[in-house]
Amino acid sequence: MQIPSQMSGLKWLFALWGVTAVIWSILEGDLQRVQLFGSFTTLTGLAYLFQRTMTGRRMARTRWLLTMSLWGLALGVGSVMMALFLMAVKTGLHAHGAEFSTADIAHVWQQLPLWSLAGMLAGLGIGLIWAASVPPRD
Repeated sequence: MQIPSQMSGLKWLFALWGVTAVIWSILEGDLQRVQLFGSFTTLTGLAYLFQRTMTGRRMARTRWLLTMSLWGLALGVGSVMMALFLMAVKTGLHAHGAEFSTADIAHVWQQLPLWSLAGMLAGLGIGLIWAASVPPRD
């Protein structure tokens, strides 16, 4: 299986992330908003890392599916960790007290197993779709 040497749309993804970051930093803290922005930030970072480390490679389908599962796992774990980091950043940006309660922080932390599994399954699903779209090599 040959991974293309260039990912299209990565510049647009970064531009959209920049606009989203500005809007997110202005608005007051909201648990759903910080989780979405944490996931989007992690996705953007992983897309960049994927382009830097994976494009242009050739690998067997089994290895491809395992690799995509691991990238998905990284997205799930990274999304939770980034959300927690952004919660701390948001509290520091708005110097009027804590933006998020202890219950909000605990809720995000408790989502780690679910987001990890969901990310891994999403990565596997994307890998399966991509592998099915590429004709087998003879």
